[in-house]
Amino acid sequence: MNSNILLLAIVTYFVIITFGYVIDKYLRIPWMFTVVLLSFILSALGLFQDAMHSESFQFLSKMGMLFFLFTIGVELELKKIFKLGGYIVIGTILLTLIEGFALALFFYFVFPEFVSHSFIVALVAGIAFGTVGEVVLLAILKEFNLVHTQFGQLIMGIGVFDDIFEIVALAFVIILPAFIQKGDANLSWNTPISILLTLLGLILTVVIIILTSRWLRSHLGDIKMHYFVMGNWLTTFIESIKVHNFIGPFLIFLMAFAFFHFSSIRFESMGVIAAIFSGIAVQQTLPVNMVENYKKSIYFLGNIFLGPFFFLSVGSNMSVEAILSYPLVIAIIIVISITTRVLVSTLVYRKLIGKRSSMVLGIGLSTKFSTSVVSENILLNLGLIAAPLYTTMIAAYIVMKPIIIGVFSRNVALIRDSLINSDELMNSERR
Repeated sequence: MNSNILLLAIVTYFVIITFGYVIDKYLRIPWMFTVVLLSFILSALGLFQDAMHSESFQFLSKMGMLFFLFTIGVELELKKIFKLGGYIVIGTILLTLIEGFALALFFYFVFPEFVSHSFIVALVAGIAFGTVGEVVLLAILKEFNLVHTQFGQLIMGIGVFDDIFEIVALAFVIILPAFIQKGDANLSWNTPISILLTLLGLILTVVIIILTSRWLRSHLGDIKMHYFVMGNWLTTFIESIKVHNFIGPFLIFLMAFAFFHFSSIRFESMGVIAAIFSGIAVQQTLPVNMVENYKKSIYFLGNIFLGPFFFLSVGSNMSVEAILSYPLVIAIIIVISITTRVLVSTLVYRKLIGKRSSMVLGIGLSTKFSTSVVSENILLNLGLIAAPLYTTMIAAYIVMKPIIIGVFSRNVALIRDSLINSDELMNSERR
């Protein structure tokens, strides 16, 4: 491995455990933003360019992206998604589609060259931008003891159901080039059909795993109580080690890499979707205790060890020239995003939780930066969106985060008592 990559890794990890820790603890801004900003600054200064364009770095970046998505799949709460009420389902659909459509209109009619002169590309980019980053919201709700109120459950429910949109948006991003390519008619139909079949195969595999999850868990749960005996010459060594000390990580990585490999045999980009599905498969297949025991290790690998390389690549693709040339575009993206979220949230939820609370809800749901950044990165690498649009969208994520968190926290503090009182009143009426 290039020694410059090792030095870059040292610098990056140092920034994470210092500046990243501070902004995460005191400003509730995920450490990923510090890595994106670090990469952007390094690129602007012309530092570590050889390292960030090397094959080794690109491989680490890809693995970082896959394992970042894998951790999202592990966290998906399918039971909650299946039990969500109409308010959450309808609200999520309207919030995501209306914001995405509004952004698409702006991209397509004002900067058509940034979206390959295609409204479909503009719409996919807009919808991908709209996914919710509920992890930050959960921390704020916990601080104000509002997680289990109707307000808190609405936010977390929308955040959970929004994960479905993240997968759908990623799938569209992967399939999109095949549908809009020009040239040979056979190629234009065979490619998307093959991609769709691969996607359906992934979905079918996960469905089968979910349907057989109880049987799989019951049998895998027994493994930890036994030893493997592979022959007399290995007996002494094997019997000295309890299988459950390493069988968990072995099964987790086996399933993850199996999904990565078989899904990307024909289409390398399908590994992105497979990464999320592999996390779901691990969650549904392995015993709950086993998954919980190794969650910290999974997150360390996906978020702390490999994840920074992906976020370095995100920042390295940003352009200083684009930020200086299009500051108004960044502002317009932020205004469209927040305005549409607040309006739709107010219209959908004002009767349920009140006008002011629904407006605060809309502000909170404007929190971004999840798989959306992966989608925009893929769109850029596929040449479907231009570098200036990519830069302004990532810049909008960064600028919005502290604004949204600050405004949301302040307003939640102001309405906290009324939220708790209304929730207690509702519970007493039900009794």
